[in-house]
Amino acid sequence: MSAAPELSPVKQEAVAWFTRTRGAMTEAQTRELDSWLAADEAHAEAFEAVARAWARMELPREAPELLELRARALNTAPARRVVIWRMAAGIAAAAVLGAGTFAVQSGLVGYREFPNQTFRTEVGQRSTVTLPDGSVVTLNTDTVLRTRADGERRLLYLDKGQAYFKVAHDRTHPFVVSAAGRTVTALGTAFDVRVEQGRFAVTLVEGKVKVETPSPRPAASPEKAPPVQDVELVAGNQFTALDDTRWSVSRADTARETTWLTGWLTFQNQPLGEVVAEFSRYSDRKIILAPELADRPITGRFKAGDVDAFVRALAEYDVARLESDREVVRLTTPATQM
Repeated sequence: MSAAPELSPVKQEAVAWFTRTRGAMTEAQTRELDSWLAADEAHAEAFEAVARAWARMELPREAPELLELRARALNTAPARRVVIWRMAAGIAAAAVLGAGTFAVQSGLVGYREFPNQTFRTEVGQRSTVTLPDGSVVTLNTDTVLRTRADGERRLLYLDKGQAYFKVAHDRTHPFVVSAAGRTVTALGTAFDVRVEQGRFAVTLVEGKVKVETPSPRPAASPEKAPPVQDVELVAGNQFTALDDTRWSVSRADTARETTWLTGWLTFQNQPLGEVVAEFSRYSDRKIILAPELADRPITGRFKAGDVDAFVRALAEYDVARLESDREVVRLTTPATQM
């Protein structure tokens, strides 16, 4: 038997981090992991690859080997603890490198139906979830996502908010997201779905998806099931709908549309009214904008949820005059422009 290939340094780090996430992590460790993932796209890709490999083998969260090592780590001096974490990481690395052999020997190959679960984030929060099939979902601010057992489909409901789906390929089990009365179906791809009052949008980053919308029921035959309109998207497309009948497909800047995954918001010559509305999604602090400033074009990159830094930048560049307290920020016309 040939020796398994050696993991790259980035993959080794990803394995170590993934091993830690299988147990309880402190807030400091969670922040450190978020920083590591945001530092380089290769970090996030490596971490997702490890998660998918682990999920494919369907190893339980309570694997005895890792439980024992974690217990030893929690009761060991810090210097020795590093060695033990590396041992745990080694188990995960061996699993990633030898996934095929392990899965065959253990009889763990097979489709895992999604359980009935609900995931949610509060205003200003983000959260990443690895599903039983290895797919990775990142929930944006104020989002509710449900998974449902549904036979041969991988079924999810996005009740509100926004989520980015990195779908594990499985041709025989379609990955279906139901939101705002529509369904988005994929086999193995990456896409963003956003649901808000009066608007529904799907941005396709890679692969293909199909968006299906029930047509209005004909008045003459109310007993008949309404026909379904379907639209296939290719990478770089964005499907946008304002109601059941008005929808469009256009090209999108996918990097800008998904910049929220890094914790930042990027705007390019967008009206200040739209910018304020988008920024307000990430904070309970209310921003009141003078109507005469709503059409002012804004370009910039801002940390999501950092209201103080955002409004200070507007004031420093003489875009708006700032009046604020703990709960409300008012943006009015600068004296120099009156």
